[in-house]
Amino acid sequence: MTATLPFIQDSFDRFNALCFEGVLPPIPIVLTKARTFLGKVEYRGVRGLFGLVTANKDFRMKISTSFDLPREELEDVVLHEMIHYYIAWKGIKDSSVHGKAFRNIMQQLNATYGRHISIRHKTVEGQLPAKDTGTSRHYVCVTTFRDGVRCVTVAASTRIPELHRFFSHCPDIVKTQWFRSTDPFFDRYPHSRTPKVYRIAPDDLETHLRNAVAFDRPILP
Repeated sequence: MTATLPFIQDSFDRFNALCFEGVLPPIPIVLTKARTFLGKVEYRGVRGLFGLVTANKDFRMKISTSFDLPREELEDVVLHEMIHYYIAWKGIKDSSVHGKAFRNIMQQLNATYGRHISIRHKTVEGQLPAKDTGTSRHYVCVTTFRDGVRCVTVAASTRIPELHRFFSHCPDIVKTQWFRSTDPFFDRYPHSRTPKVYRIAPDDLETHLRNAVAFDRPILP
């Protein structure tokens, strides 16, 4: 079946009551024709010093209508995204996007309710194109702070030189690196025109920059 708004909303309400004790606030649901993901939860961070995210707000769930899935698999997509929503809304610290906290909740739901939620959304072979020519190009700045914390900024292309100058002269930042990436992982970040950084787990950084192209100068490569 293809996702519809009534089906996704009904699934969210049922699973919120059944699996999450009804604690999750209603969330806007957006249907999209994206072919790079089945589901995604997006939200905006509340920033403190140096733009570091201290809380999350403005949540929304995006579900793709480009895939024809069995009903139970589509429900598992919704549950997968609800786990992300629960972790972010509760402010639970996790080691990565699908870290220990995510996996613990996922395994508990699978065992208790006979679900088949997985780390990676399953798709029917051949549905997702091997090459997606519509994939966005991202210019990613990785900043390393004195305390070892690493953050990312997905820069608006026209602001790369200004952002590079700012980060390079910031006394709390000891290293600045730039990459060009087409990994859909970076779709979740806004294209920043001002110095905003987002903390990222080391394993996520390594995974999603694996195929990125590094460039040294603060101009478009």
